[in-house]
Amino acid sequence: MRDQHGELLIMVKSHFARVIAISLAALATGGGLVAPAARAGAPEAVGGSQVTVAVDAGQPGPPVNEGLLGTNQPVPGAGPAVSALGVDWARADFSLDASYDCATGSWNPAIADQRVQEDLAMGGQPEMIVDYSPPCLTSNPLHETLDPPDADGYLPWKALVQQAAYHEMTTYGVHIFEVWNEPDGTFWHGSIADYLATYKATAEAIEAAANQAHMSDVLIGGPALLFSDSAWLEPFLAYVSLNQLPLGFVSWHYYGNYPALGPFATGAGVIPPQLPGLGDYWYNPATLAQTFGVQVAQVRAEIAKYPALHPLTVIDEWNLDAGYDPRADGPYDAAFAAAVLDASQGAGLDRMAFFRVADDKPGTLGNWGMLHADFSPKPVYWAFSFWHQLDGRVLPTSESPDQTGAAPTGQIGAVASDGMGGTPNVLVYNYASFDPTGGYGSTDPNAYDHPVTVNIAGLDHGRWDYTVKMVDADAQGQVVRTGTLKPSQRSLALVMPGESVALVQLTRP
Repeated sequence: MRDQHGELLIMVKSHFARVIAISLAALATGGGLVAPAARAGAPEAVGGSQVTVAVDAGQPGPPVNEGLLGTNQPVPGAGPAVSALGVDWARADFSLDASYDCATGSWNPAIADQRVQEDLAMGGQPEMIVDYSPPCLTSNPLHETLDPPDADGYLPWKALVQQAAYHEMTTYGVHIFEVWNEPDGTFWHGSIADYLATYKATAEAIEAAANQAHMSDVLIGGPALLFSDSAWLEPFLAYVSLNQLPLGFVSWHYYGNYPALGPFATGAGVIPPQLPGLGDYWYNPATLAQTFGVQVAQVRAEIAKYPALHPLTVIDEWNLDAGYDPRADGPYDAAFAAAVLDASQGAGLDRMAFFRVADDKPGTLGNWGMLHADFSPKPVYWAFSFWHQLDGRVLPTSESPDQTGAAPTGQIGAVASDGMGGTPNVLVYNYASFDPTGGYGSTDPNAYDHPVTVNIAGLDHGRWDYTVKMVDADAQGQVVRTGTLKPSQRSLALVMPGESVALVQLTRP
């Protein structure tokens, strides 16, 4: 994905067929999911099956991974809303092609500085993508910004990168740098060998800047692949290991609706007509959150082949869809995001960065934002807020019956934490992957509702108050139910609407 100078280019390479081979072959194993939520005035009976969730409050484990809350492409003015989420990494382009004057050989830091300032306003650590080529620094006869920056043995490129990296290091403390964006896609007019040479030259320049700035915590990573593309990842890891190059993180991207790309609505969000017999042909019915966990396991296994490498694993661009998608504005994206966070944490992913912060005001680009163009939150924003509010150590959870493979009928999942001061929280989601009616959680109740019972073992004796916050067709993150668990009561009966996320929080009276 590229978002630069108000233009958006969205393309998918033909080798995307391999995504299916990477993902679907392993999805039969599923990912551990669990679940509950409640709602004031919820119907007594719902169509879905009963699910029981068990939480053990007496067995806290590692911290909930707040590093999974990251952003892409900062938007001026979004800082207050996004900073409330506790975002970790905030990814943005250097756009060296737009900031370098070929006539004078000078670099203008204004574009990068503004983006770094906006990242910092959101509370994130800036992750700067070292891209794209000033045309005069390329040897390709076309001299395009997507050509490898290989003119004069990379010397001018290295000088530019060192200058830009040093400036951001010493001015704003930037210490995370990613080499290029989706070189296995359409943002790179070169070969794998070209990318490897560019990675080496760029990493050496950033290391030189770090030495010059006396900065020891710089992270250099890549290759920011279009997906967990083994055809690129394997030679990349081998090359980095053989040449003893720095590799602080391995990065790739994924959009759940791949290989489809949404309906590509026009500027006003008008969706094209359905094709006879194909219905919503732009939606992949196999859009599963577990795919993210499968890819994490795949990448970790490939890294393990090179014992000298110890990089973080980072999906630094992700969302439901890489094209316009009406589901991104509703509760479907919230349920999907919660399920993705669960699957990614369970697989051991270190960092994620959601694409993107907010929709653009003209409405001509995609609708990927966690915020609308006026900075009002979308349902997915509240899913991230709930994750941030877990804020503690992970508590073991399990569900009955087993939810592996239940996404077509509404998959119940949950992540629990001991919270601040030992006050348990349970984030719950109900994710139904494909709705042939086209509703996608826009009504409550709907065909994918499930009754859920949450059993919490290991609570201290005494009474506990509880609140339930909800994101669904009717609620946007607010409290929908409160009550008290008596000393003899350690369970809570809830109804999870199809495509919903809830946060159950327990406190002492």
